[in-house]
Amino acid sequence: MRIKLGIRGHDVPGAPFETIDEFVSSYKNFDLDYLQLVYKKAFRNFEMDPKFLLELSEKLKENDIRVAMIGAYFNMIHPDEEKRLNGIEYFKQCMETASVFGCDIVGSETGSANGDKWTYNDYNHTKEAHERVAETVKGLKYYGNSFRCRPVIEGAWAHTVYDPDQLADLIDETQIFDVTVDVYNYLNIENYRNADAIFDRCLDLFKDKIRIYHVKDFNVVDGKLVQCGIGQGIMNWQYFIPRIMKETPDAVLILEGVTGKDIQPSIEFIRRIEDGIKD
Repeated sequence: MRIKLGIRGHDVPGAPFETIDEFVSSYKNFDLDYLQLVYKKAFRNFEMDPKFLLELSEKLKENDIRVAMIGAYFNMIHPDEEKRLNGIEYFKQCMETASVFGCDIVGSETGSANGDKWTYNDYNHTKEAHERVAETVKGLKYYGNSFRCRPVIEGAWAHTVYDPDQLADLIDETQIFDVTVDVYNYLNIENYRNADAIFDRCLDLFKDKIRIYHVKDFNVVDGKLVQCGIGQGIMNWQYFIPRIMKETPDAVLILEGVTGKDIQPSIEFIRRIEDGIKD
């Protein structure tokens, strides 16, 4: 089975786009089938216009481009309550419209008390912050039932859901069904050598719930983790991809933060691993 491989719409060269045709033309330069669509970032001056969304959906279908997830990332514990509520409202709007694209999930991370910076704060890792996130997710799950759409949650070390076990707890508390796995998100300068074990833990905990993998690579530069093109860093995709294909073959791999000249070599790197497995 061919790997289900895609990219974020706003990482496609030329984003944000003025027109749908410009977007499709740029996307079709690559050997990809799937898309993580963030309306506001993929298109300039986007408004939630049903006519535009229908036109976009039809154009994507004509070109065999599948929407794996709608991204509506917002900070669930933002200290500015107005911004938090606006994020919830936008997420709900995305749940209402996802079916236009044949998509049943809308995704977000959980957020930080540092507001728009989305960076580490001691409060993020407290029980209180976790409970606030859980209540928000429960509300979104309930709202999405009317539209046959579900929230998919992604963890990150600096945020409230900061490791796979915290995400497992959130699943138990909210009974959500879908997760995004981004191993890079769980890493920091102290634990990056444990990336393989973190990946294994995600598979152990979420095997049947993983809808999306975010594909990233990185190097350590001056004591910091710095993203790079896939295959140019130290993330062990040679180990990850065979396990993904065997244990979660229906999940979609989305290139995230891979842009410009790094896109094509990253795709080729993944396809070479895939071809090696088939051989």
